[in-house]
Amino acid sequence: MLSVAAYRRSFSNLFLLIGEHSTLVQKKDLIASQTPNTQRLQRDIADLESLIGKGETEKEKIQQEIVNFLVNNSNGVTIFELQPIHQYKQEDYLVHSFQLDITGSYNDLIQLANNYEKHFEFSKIVSMRFYTDTKNNQKETLHLRLIFQNYEKTT
Repeated sequence: MLSVAAYRRSFSNLFLLIGEHSTLVQKKDLIASQTPNTQRLQRDIADLESLIGKGETEKEKIQQEIVNFLVNNSNGVTIFELQPIHQYKQEDYLVHSFQLDITGSYNDLIQLANNYEKHFEFSKIVSMRFYTDTKNNQKETLHLRLIFQNYEKTT
């Protein structure tokens, strides 16, 4: 009688806990095998952000940062034209395009474009075009048209 009481009080609960523990370990292993490595995903996201620019920043702030970067990192380069922000919506993404037309010497323009490419984090250059402009048969002016883009997930 004493052994039956001891079994009911102690051992039956112990056997139930052992069984529950083994099922939880199996579930944990299954979840761990199905879930991708979160560190790898974070690294992939950081790589994508370095390629296409950070998506969380407001578009007006990005345009202001483009101008601020030019002012702080250019010698002899002036802004010729700054186009309004262009937006294009595609299935799950919203694309913001920023167009900047600057003038200056070839070396100054190429150095600034290189600085944008290497050090500017808010957006990335997707197009770069040099062209010349002649006004009133005067000296030709060298222009560089830069187009930056950012992608924002809409869903």
